[in-house]
Amino acid sequence: MSAAEIIELIKKLPPEEKAEVREFLKNGAADSAPVERKIRYISNEEFDKIAPKIFADNHELLRRLAQ
Repeated sequence: MSAAEIIELIKKLPPEEKAEVREFLKNGAADSAPVERKIRYISNEEFDKIAPKIFADNHELLRRLAQ
């Protein structure tokens, strides 16, 4: 379920249940919040160095995924 779908469901709740959602977001959601991770990229040169080994080591998996 997407965030947009959840938001639409919350909009339809009665005021008491919306208050419960607000309370959860204020207090309870902090415990389960995902850790923000920075996306790292490698250079084209680095990719060119490691790609043959990755493809060779995972040949069977890649073959199955291509089917």
